[in-house]
Amino acid sequence: MSGTQARKAERAPILFLFADTGGGHRSAAAAIDAALHRLNPDAAFATEMIDVFAECGVFPVREGVSKSYGTLLKVQPSPYSALFHLSNGRTRARIVTELSKPFVRGKFKELVDRMRPSLIVSVHAILNTIARETIDAIGLSSPLVTVITDLVTIHHAWTSEAISDQYVVASPEAARVCRVRGIPRSRIHDLGLPVGDGFSPPDDVAAAKRAIGLDPARQTLLVMWGGEGGGRMRAILRHIAGLTREMNLQVVVICGRDEVLRQWLVQRVPRYAPGAVVLGFVNNVADYMRAADVLLSKAGPGTISEAAACGLPIIVCDYIDGQEAGNLGFVESRGAGVVALEPDDVAVTLRHLLGPDPEPLQSLRAGALASARPRAAEDIARFLFSLLPKDELVAPAAR
Repeated sequence: MSGTQARKAERAPILFLFADTGGGHRSAAAAIDAALHRLNPDAAFATEMIDVFAECGVFPVREGVSKSYGTLLKVQPSPYSALFHLSNGRTRARIVTELSKPFVRGKFKELVDRMRPSLIVSVHAILNTIARETIDAIGLSSPLVTVITDLVTIHHAWTSEAISDQYVVASPEAARVCRVRGIPRSRIHDLGLPVGDGFSPPDDVAAAKRAIGLDPARQTLLVMWGGEGGGRMRAILRHIAGLTREMNLQVVVICGRDEVLRQWLVQRVPRYAPGAVVLGFVNNVADYMRAADVLLSKAGPGTISEAAACGLPIIVCDYIDGQEAGNLGFVESRGAGVVALEPDDVAVTLRHLLGPDPEPLQSLRAGALASARPRAAEDIARFLFSLLPKDELVAPAAR
């Protein structure tokens, strides 16, 4: 349930803060939100989800943040990586945060003062300082929890001055980074990266394929590049088109919000094996992951975690330099996938995993499932419940 729809009482809500710079921040917040209500469906509490830059920002932040992120990633080579590195340092991260404050602070303070939330959950690096200062300025006693949505490489803005009361991280690697940066161990909670309800291994892959109109008898290659699409998808798909025909692979490409890419691929569908499917932004990614045999994607933390929850081996063929660099080793160290950054390596890997010997694919499936943390959203929800005043809500017992 979304925040406004979930309002059941006049008690102070739990406030989620995010920004649409990529789909991972919103989807993580939504997964936790859904888990809160699933664990306590009859409880009298409310949640609110706020895209801070969209709802509280003024020009040029309001118009520019989410749009510029997608645009920067589609340009090759992307200037986003340079911006990441230029801003990634204790002092530099603080400067970036300070520069953004004047464009958000006024309306955000009004919103928080009006809502008086019982708990504030930040799911975006730049929002932590603004949230902390607002809490202090209006005299709230509400805890501030930061949910870090990166697996390994964590921008300093996430941890700047250790200003949050509690930090939820997605991996042991992320927990180590937080400790190195001076956050006390007692305030760091390794609970995993939250994913939605539908991401789980299928009981029957053939049935999962049939349910979304795919041929249950053919091996399926799912191709994704995150919510914004783009990246090196064109070059790699152009390179493996002949291989998909040779191996008779059922190709499904999800282009996200990149409509130009979607139209480009639609025109080239005949170059792939028969039955190729090209989609734009979809809300049922879990259905396609459960039906796929292999995922070809960039190293987005949300995508990696969702694929693992489905037991879906991933071929990582691209990454955003900076924030996703550490995810390459994360995937390989857990035996959940293969890193193949060149088109020729992608082709070789596909032949190996989808060839006559089933063992390589089965081994990666087992590694993916072993690395998965499908209950992360519920574990985080229970942790958040534990921070609420005891007279408001009793935290559900762990299963």
